[in-house]
Amino acid sequence: MTASSLALENRRPLSRGRGGGPGAVLSLVAVAIALVGLGVATYLTVVHYAHQPIACNGLGDCEYVNSSKYAEVAGVPVALMGALSYAAMAAAVALAWLRRDATLLFGAWVIAAASFAFSMYLTYIELQVLDAICVYCVVSATVMTALFAALSWLAWLRREEIFGDEEAS
Repeated sequence: MTASSLALENRRPLSRGRGGGPGAVLSLVAVAIALVGLGVATYLTVVHYAHQPIACNGLGDCEYVNSSKYAEVAGVPVALMGALSYAAMAAAVALAWLRRDATLLFGAWVIAAASFAFSMYLTYIELQVLDAICVYCVVSATVMTALFAALSWLAWLRREEIFGDEEAS
């Protein structure tokens, strides 16, 4: 038996484990993206509670968007909801990778899907109802789209573990 055939015989599927491959890379990318989103949402949350102006540097109308009735849901700032969502996804993906737990990964994907849909709704509100753009909201929507895409790809790679489908590979 040659070294290459022994390596092929003993290899683990790329989507599993902590060793490497696309699953590990995508997990790292997803956590990094979520942390970027967490930074943006945390900034907007702090500014909201500190009653300080948002630093938009003349790009868009952040103050108008973030002081509109759409900036809160049941009295909770949308930015805070975003920060919690990003933090939950980062934690779930990191734990899914560390524990090799596909259920946590699926949970992160569900949060990402709901957050992506809500983000698209808020983008619609900005463009069609408020007729104003907040640059931070656009950044957050872009980050959420990238995170949803990364988690969708990761969930696809680990679909057999998530859904128990023997023929998925």
